[in-house]
Amino acid sequence: MHDTHTATPATLHDDARPPDTETGYPVPDRPIMKFTWHTGAWFDVFELHTALIKSDLARAQAEGRVVVYLSCPISSRGGGHFATNVDIANHTARRLTEQWGERFFFLNPAAYQLESRQGTGLITRHIAALQDKYPGLTLEQLLAQTHPTGGDYMRMWSRVLIEDDYLAHPTRKDLKLGGAFDAYYFLGPTDAREFFSLRSGGESLTDRMEGYFARRYTTDPQFYLDFGTVDDGAGGRRPLDPSRPQDAVVYEARRRAFLVYYGTRVSTAFSLGAHDEWNIHHRLNQARRADAAYGVGEEMAGFFDGRQFSLGDTEQETLPGYEVLDATARTRSAPDGATVPALSQAEVAWPYGTLPELVLPREPLDSTAQATR
Repeated sequence: MHDTHTATPATLHDDARPPDTETGYPVPDRPIMKFTWHTGAWFDVFELHTALIKSDLARAQAEGRVVVYLSCPISSRGGGHFATNVDIANHTARRLTEQWGERFFFLNPAAYQLESRQGTGLITRHIAALQDKYPGLTLEQLLAQTHPTGGDYMRMWSRVLIEDDYLAHPTRKDLKLGGAFDAYYFLGPTDAREFFSLRSGGESLTDRMEGYFARRYTTDPQFYLDFGTVDDGAGGRRPLDPSRPQDAVVYEARRRAFLVYYGTRVSTAFSLGAHDEWNIHHRLNQARRADAAYGVGEEMAGFFDGRQFSLGDTEQETLPGYEVLDATARTRSAPDGATVPALSQAEVAWPYGTLPELVLPREPLDSTAQATR
């Protein structure tokens, strides 16, 4: 473990050495999944953010609401765009709340993303609360130090999904079995198509996606920067010029990647973080089944793309996303009881099976990306 002593801003973003990291179990008393995360100021920011999310969960619990975790893709990856993914997640959370009723509370991770326009205010709030430990720290200094990774977010969400010290139920409080949650809902392509059908005109999915793309391209400055500009070679950006063949090729490639992703891929099946959340759901249910305070009848329900998991789905893990596997335990159980290698990164996979020929890359997102899931 690296030293996490109180530091000054000058030492927080020292470019002479890489940021300190730590690998371990987010909830040591329930060691079901390991991740690697940053220490120092970012660690403390995520601690405060975890407390904020848990306070919202505690309020939902106190109101007697049925709590459902909404697992959703967020990263700008494979043709997907951060802002569009957030739009889809927020729309899905609102739609499900309207359909299922006010007694349900959908915990939507997109509403808590730190590296977004909406999340900037939350980071600033957390930095203000940390001034005694990091005097003079600013948002610019924190971002200059490093940007959060998938492991940082998954450490936070693992704590949210596992810890339950605020439960009122006397025999289930602080068992660390995800007692706040009644179900997980994994966003799928039908949810995304519902979003495009309501937000854009046109008869076909293509018409609706292209309408959405055109509207965002002309009204959202960040969307335009991501799709309509390129590096100018001098540290800035220049607009793509469609009269230049090379620029036209770049623009069309980006636009096509957007249509491919939202027409065929948009789903938690193509999200590294969602792979880990699927496995957290599975492992917590296994632990609940063996605990006298829960049992088989009190396992968490699971939904994918609007439908409840089948009997077989509830018993299956998928390949890991950001989970760190032990070098001595790189195998997973096969349906026939044998063991097969467990890869250190997720394959592109539906929850029901894998497509080994399509492997998600694990390279860091570029500076314009605002999330890692």
